[in-house]
Amino acid sequence: MTEILRNAVQECEQRPNVVDGGPDELGKLLVFWRERLDPRRIAGVDTQRRRLKPGLTQAEVAHLTGVGLTWYRALEKGTRHDFSDRFLLRLAMTLRLSETEQAVLFQLAKGQAPPQRPQLSEADKVEPDMQLMLDQMAPYPAYLSNLCWDIVANNPALDDWFPWLPYERNMMRLAFLYPEAQQQLVPWKEGWARPFLAQVRVALAMYPDHEGLHVLKDDLLSGNPVARELWAENEAIHHPDGHVRGIRLPNSNRVMPVKIMALAPMGNMTMRFITLLPQETGQE
Repeated sequence: MTEILRNAVQECEQRPNVVDGGPDELGKLLVFWRERLDPRRIAGVDTQRRRLKPGLTQAEVAHLTGVGLTWYRALEKGTRHDFSDRFLLRLAMTLRLSETEQAVLFQLAKGQAPPQRPQLSEADKVEPDMQLMLDQMAPYPAYLSNLCWDIVANNPALDDWFPWLPYERNMMRLAFLYPEAQQQLVPWKEGWARPFLAQVRVALAMYPDHEGLHVLKDDLLSGNPVARELWAENEAIHHPDGHVRGIRLPNSNRVMPVKIMALAPMGNMTMRFITLLPQETGQE
């Protein structure tokens, strides 16, 4: 085992029989990571059901990562698969792995490091006064995104609503490539996926030479069959300002209607200043 693996599994070694260096080490770590999860912090998980063991069930993890239960059970038993980076990133988000634990996951599963996260350009860097404005939106979640929908800054309220933000900062990729996010955005297809893709179409029309937008579109269409279906309908929406959509909040199964307030900084009109305003008491 490499030095990075020895360092990363120290916390796991506190639990007997979790790490032994054998061929099923990945499966044992997956069980440990799954059982330490708090179901109340994951939207779309039934927190009312009686649980015989801590954490999430295998069925819940399989559902949230977009794979079959039989496939995931075999994974925890140590069965090797041809893992894609996309699946491992979904699994890391569902299991709430730290950066070091993600490195362990990729090393054991593929023998390589996780893909590097893209760095923000100079144009995307946020000034302190803009961050102050985001913070002043509390208790309402607020964030600033760039032309490609990368969240470049947000206030703490957004972290409370969306615990998966540390794992994927692009709103479009979250919505289309991560089943867990699809559990939280309600109704996903008509309320979120359809208008999101319509916005991507407008952005591509306005900035046809922007490589990042073309990469984003290709990622969404290749990674989600519903995205391909919706893209063929050729809808176009410029912005979501004033739209009311549903969000299932963590710690409950309530769906909260929220109004999306969308603004643009005059200094960079490709940026989006988004605030989410709850409209009424959530419904079950």
